[in-house]
Amino acid sequence: MDKEIYNDYLLVMPSGNCKGFNDLESTKAYINMYYERKFDQTLHQDGYNDATEIGGEDPRANVFTQLGVQEGKCEVYKTEELVEKLKEELIFDEEKEEVVSKLCEAKIDLNIYEYSLDAILAQIEEINVMENYGEHD
Repeated sequence: MDKEIYNDYLLVMPSGNCKGFNDLESTKAYINMYYERKFDQTLHQDGYNDATEIGGEDPRANVFTQLGVQEGKCEVYKTEELVEKLKEELIFDEEKEEVVSKLCEAKIDLNIYEYSLDAILAQIEEINVMENYGEHD
């Protein structure tokens, strides 16, 4: 069951869907695009003409804070660490083979909630790729 891992990093979206990347800059860019699309959808969906109509000093922070509360956040992990943890934790060989095989593919087609992997991911250190939004020193 020792397959070669194609992607170094695993991005877990708030929905539980996963994407693989080989560098953190691409991962960060994907996350930024995801949140920009969500921001645009929120403005369009709520009927705002532009972000200044939302109110408050920083409408983007308001929208992103609300999105984070409603749907969670994007999380990044080292794919190899997850694969090793799965080999230790998963009991059934068939399930282990299926999940590990999906994680090793170039295009990852996996939802962590379908396999109840969220508890295992909680045991692995998340990689923080995003800078804090807001006040800077």
